[in-house]
Amino acid sequence: MFELIIFAAAALFGSGVLFAHTRILTYIALAGALFQAQIMAASFIARAYLPTQDRDSVFLVAGIIFLTIWASLYKQWTSPYKTPGSGMRDAFVGIVLLLVLAGAYPIVKSNGFIGEEFVLHGFYNGDVVTFASLIQKSFDTTGLVTQNPFSGNGSLEYPTVLHGTFADFFTLLGIGKDWLYYLGIMTYAGIFFTIPLFFLLWDTIWPQPANPAERWFGVPSRVYIYALQALLTLFAIGISFDSFTYPQSHFFLMGLELAAIALFARSAVAIGTTQILSITTAGILAAILLLSNSVTGTVAAALAGILCFIRVFDKKRSVRERAIFLALGFCVLIAIKAAAVGRTELNNPHFSVSSAGEMIRAGLPVFAVLLASIFSLSRKQYIAIASLLVGVLGFVTFALSSRAIVTENASRFLYHSFLIGLPLLLPFIIQAIYSIRRELMLTLRPLSEVIAGWIGVVCILGILVLPVGISVGSTYLSLVKSEPYRINLATRTALWWLGDHATPQDVIITSPEAPYIVPLFTGVSVLRLHDYWLSAQDETMNDTVTAFSGDKDAQERVMQQGKYLVLNAANKDSWDTSKLKKVFEAPDAIVYNTQ
Repeated sequence: MFELIIFAAAALFGSGVLFAHTRILTYIALAGALFQAQIMAASFIARAYLPTQDRDSVFLVAGIIFLTIWASLYKQWTSPYKTPGSGMRDAFVGIVLLLVLAGAYPIVKSNGFIGEEFVLHGFYNGDVVTFASLIQKSFDTTGLVTQNPFSGNGSLEYPTVLHGTFADFFTLLGIGKDWLYYLGIMTYAGIFFTIPLFFLLWDTIWPQPANPAERWFGVPSRVYIYALQALLTLFAIGISFDSFTYPQSHFFLMGLELAAIALFARSAVAIGTTQILSITTAGILAAILLLSNSVTGTVAAALAGILCFIRVFDKKRSVRERAIFLALGFCVLIAIKAAAVGRTELNNPHFSVSSAGEMIRAGLPVFAVLLASIFSLSRKQYIAIASLLVGVLGFVTFALSSRAIVTENASRFLYHSFLIGLPLLLPFIIQAIYSIRRELMLTLRPLSEVIAGWIGVVCILGILVLPVGISVGSTYLSLVKSEPYRINLATRTALWWLGDHATPQDVIITSPEAPYIVPLFTGVSVLRLHDYWLSAQDETMNDTVTAFSGDKDAQERVMQQGKYLVLNAANKDSWDTSKLKKVFEAPDAIVYNTQ
């Protein structure tokens, strides 16, 4: 616990060193992102390079190092309330924060532990199960998890730095595998430390004029700009509502990405110590993201590479500096290539009809951002180029990826492109509002033209809001309204027994159909799962499916590949267990030893 206090103190120092915050909520949120990044860095080093060392000692030393570094830069630290009007600026952050928390509330209350049951709606039985199972596996693994808990401990082509970090974090807190009881709190905490970072991005790209008499974007009142920033932030959250409202891997990485975008954007125009601090911290965040998630990590690495690309061709920079950034650019390419080994590859162009609809939905708002980026190339060079190139990355992935799961996620690159370029929309929307006001309110026109004009405005707004409605609606349909899986206390008792008696190397034979509760509650590997993206869809999977349909020959084959057989009331009669030793029985679950 003491180690976490040191990490928190270091993060609070670091937040004030990196930015002269004008809002207390962005100060706290960036501190939260730094706290997470520091723990992830320490966890990665401990698991990848020091797996036999005492974990508490490693974290203590790492925390002291981070605290020493940030404390030594105390002269760079600034208070978040150093400028007048900070309270008003925070009020708009608070409004957005409360709305997102309110939006997440029905999801949190509909899933996880509800009374004595553990309830899983929709995505909870997919993304959350993956996220939670790898955390459970990490508790029993001294290094990074490389064995697939969904495919008989086979090779795992999935980054697990984030999951190992959560396992270490809950171990330091003394919670251990009981962390599932805190899923709701984790969701609310993730929202609290992520949403304000949108406003850090706003403050970085479009800093408020220091002179109160100076008009901001030609607008007489600062409140109008704050309100417009809040509305655009809500729109950005709304078009990918699930990314901000339930606990899965990229939900817990969004804050790091937003912090990295702000730091890279700041470093693009900074000089001296500020530039070095911003680039170094942003580079570390990008490396952590690259080790933690394929899509988010690739975007973060692209942000680093784009900064190098711009600096190399900037003739105002010295030859030495341009050479350094050229070398750094090659390092970024090597890092991306190394992180992508075994995950995906590009091949001949093709068109995925099943993924095209999602690309179109994501592409509608991205179209506006890319257009704004083109017109902002000279004013906001880095953000504009980054948004454009990450958008291109999405289309390249969609057209060339050889794996269906990667093609289906290509639209996420478009969303990240939208996030990067979001601030560029602000001046164009202000200009559009002024133009509409001039044409429909200040210009003398026939009533028919005015009515038609306002109808057109409403139609345009309706089209733009459609992606929000689709995203929010589909999220609630999946996570609140869909038919749930309910795991009762009796079943969990059997799973607790299994977790206590099975070793990390054991393989469990259980129903390949949802819900996937064995790895979720124990972290112990199951033999195969049917139509699950991390489970091999091979002959063993076919045998597992037919075995649970009553095929005796298939049952003999699969029992040779696992130590325990877990049956429930629905499938116990389809198995011949006369030669097996019953080791545990609960009302809804029976465990047999197959060896």
